[in-house]
Amino acid sequence: MRSLSTDRGGGRLFAFLLLGVLALVGCKDAGPLGPASSSTGETGAADDAALSNGRAGSPALGVMTWNIYIGADLNKLLELQDPTDIEIALKVTELFGDILATDFPTRAGAIADQIEFFDPEVIGLNEMSTFDFASTPGVELDYLAILMAELAARGLDYVLPVEGTDEARSKNFEVTLPIITAAGLDLITLVDYDVILLRGDIAATASNPMNATFAQPLPIPIREGLTIIKPSGWASVDILVKDLPYRVFTTHIEPADTGPCETANPGLLFVHDAQAGELMGIVAASPVPVVLTGDLNSDASGCTTATYEDLIDMGFVDAWTIGQPRGLGFTSNQDSDLLNAASKLFHRIDFVLYRDAFTAEKGKFRGSSHTELVGEAEADKTSTGLWPSDHAGVMAELRIAPGRGHGN
Repeated sequence: MRSLSTDRGGGRLFAFLLLGVLALVGCKDAGPLGPASSSTGETGAADDAALSNGRAGSPALGVMTWNIYIGADLNKLLELQDPTDIEIALKVTELFGDILATDFPTRAGAIADQIEFFDPEVIGLNEMSTFDFASTPGVELDYLAILMAELAARGLDYVLPVEGTDEARSKNFEVTLPIITAAGLDLITLVDYDVILLRGDIAATASNPMNATFAQPLPIPIREGLTIIKPSGWASVDILVKDLPYRVFTTHIEPADTGPCETANPGLLFVHDAQAGELMGIVAASPVPVVLTGDLNSDASGCTTATYEDLIDMGFVDAWTIGQPRGLGFTSNQDSDLLNAASKLFHRIDFVLYRDAFTAEKGKFRGSSHTELVGEAEADKTSTGLWPSDHAGVMAELRIAPGRGHGN
């Protein structure tokens, strides 16, 4: 077992260890490497008539996005004022207790129930996590492995697209902190990431999985001389639906709000805007229609940041606003312990957005969508009274008119 001294020299050692394990994921090529577009310009009646029978009718693409929640309010680390190593260890121990109490293995069953019911072709998941103790071989908690086991137990076929060394998973954050266990001081490493899962039949068409971190990370000051650098990122994969190509993204942009519909911290807003601007450039470069999913931390009302409106202005359509959605669509946030009796969802910050050549030019969507929340009803709770996550998910069935619009 590794341990840390609590004197000032130990503090320097802790800082060295902490900063040494923080890792930024190297950017991979985000260029237009996907499947060739079926149409690169105006398409006439003759071209429309040439569409194969396999493309006839509106392709239905079921897309789910869900921030499944690490399991504790990590902002509690910031409550400490110039903490010593032992004070940090005590707070981390408290937070890991919160994570165990919110019981992801049980919540994963509730999440898998929703996936089984809605049967999406594509799932974008945020705040997937692993927790690993230095003194213990193997990962203590692996959220993706737990969820995949729940899906397999239901006979559901979902895979993480991987091609060579690239995969549709972006590692947002890796940090190692001291923690107190029954055996004494230890180190625990948290890794947080976004991931795309594909249903087996769609996975057979998949290509070009990519991931990267945004150039602008979030600095988190813990004490003088010790700042955690927290990156965020995105993942994508190219798929075919009725032989028509799409590029699917998931992302989790850093929040900028400092309270309910407040953005009073210019530093947070700078980080958010830089990440959002980079994301917009990446999705705009796609040679094929884009499905963008994730927790964008930008309220659809515009009361926090301009990111949602900026995406709409660049030609994205919001699946929630197509047709007649059920309710206001609020997706965050339940209490951090997930035990609030009545729902406290009040922000709409999780989205399924779509963009192709036609929407970019006209700001309209040719097709239809049925969209609803998942995990937001009391009936969706676990038998122990936990919400599946502090966020509701969004499930959209996009019925996309084939043919024109499939070149950007």
